[in-house]
Amino acid sequence: MRQIKTCRVRRTWLDKLLFWQRAYETRIFDQHRKVIGRGPTPEASEEAAERRWVTELPSEQIESDALTSPSTPP
Repeated sequence: MRQIKTCRVRRTWLDKLLFWQRAYETRIFDQHRKVIGRGPTPEASEEAAERRWVTELPSEQIESDALTSPSTPP
C-alpha cells in the first residue's frame, strides 16, 4: 500500500535563492521504494513527488511489463 506524507522543512540556500517563503517535502513510499519531492507549497511538493514516483519505476517492473506485452511483427 502506498503512503504519502508531507511536512514543512527548513529552507536550503537554493530554496532561498529561488525566493521560496517556505519549503515542503513530500515522501511517497511503499514496501519496495521511496521517493521525495520538494516545493514551495504542499501541493507543489506532492506534484514533484508524484512525477518522481512515475518516472523512477523499478527496472524489474519495466522488464516484466516488456515480457508480458505481446510483440507485434514489423
